[in-house]
Amino acid sequence: MGVIKVDFAGKSFNLDSADGMDAVSSQLALGSYEPPLPFLMMATLLRVDGIFVDVGANTGIYSVLACIMTRDRKVIAFEPLPKALDALRRNLMLNGIASQVEIHEIALSEKDGTAVLHIPDPGHGLLETSASLEQGFQQVHSTISVPVRRFDNLGIQDHIGVIKVDIEGHEHAFLRGARDSILRDRPIIFAEVVGPAKRGAIGAFLHGVDYLDFRLRPDMAIHDGEVLFDNAAWNHALVPTERLDKFKEICDSCNLPVLRRFTLS
Repeated sequence: MGVIKVDFAGKSFNLDSADGMDAVSSQLALGSYEPPLPFLMMATLLRVDGIFVDVGANTGIYSVLACIMTRDRKVIAFEPLPKALDALRRNLMLNGIASQVEIHEIALSEKDGTAVLHIPDPGHGLLETSASLEQGFQQVHSTISVPVRRFDNLGIQDHIGVIKVDIEGHEHAFLRGARDSILRDRPIIFAEVVGPAKRGAIGAFLHGVDYLDFRLRPDMAIHDGEVLFDNAAWNHALVPTERLDKFKEICDSCNLPVLRRFTLS
């Protein structure tokens, strides 16, 4: 199996390296994985009440971090890809936190039913975790059918503090399917926004629920008034306008400057 020990913000935990095939675990151990997201997300969890919802949990990096950093925090994780699910469960078991995480073996979108999950070519020799419900997201190697639900239809009553959504270009559909829950709890949301993402749809959603977008560069959080692709900032923070002071406090705790190039009139 192969286990990698990770030291993070004064805490230690273990990750299954999948015999060296999981590049993410190695990057996290080296401190080079998705900066500034790991520290910023954990700083948010430490300062915001409510459960952590991990959409596209993948091998469980952020679910594990949430449990290790906030031992009493309930986590709900969603992951439809079987190989990623297996790695997620192994990582939870390795750290004795399986009982803290509620796993749903489904994809999230804007409707209930089934959908085709498009899986890229695994020929790179690493654990393939970039499957997408978006047909044109990457060149497709194979497909599987997976159950799909709207988040709002799941009946989750817990107050939601933080959501992480990384579902390979399908983030806009998740947001629309979670609109009622987002309006109810006003969580801070961390979302991946890569080149093929439907940025206009994300921007329209944020405008409708009174949220602002900040793209997260390693050295700065930037708000431009619209959702932009930035190759140095694949991860974005989606922040309720009434929680901007809290978000700045969180960024300050991580020594991350906040730049607003566009301000509300």
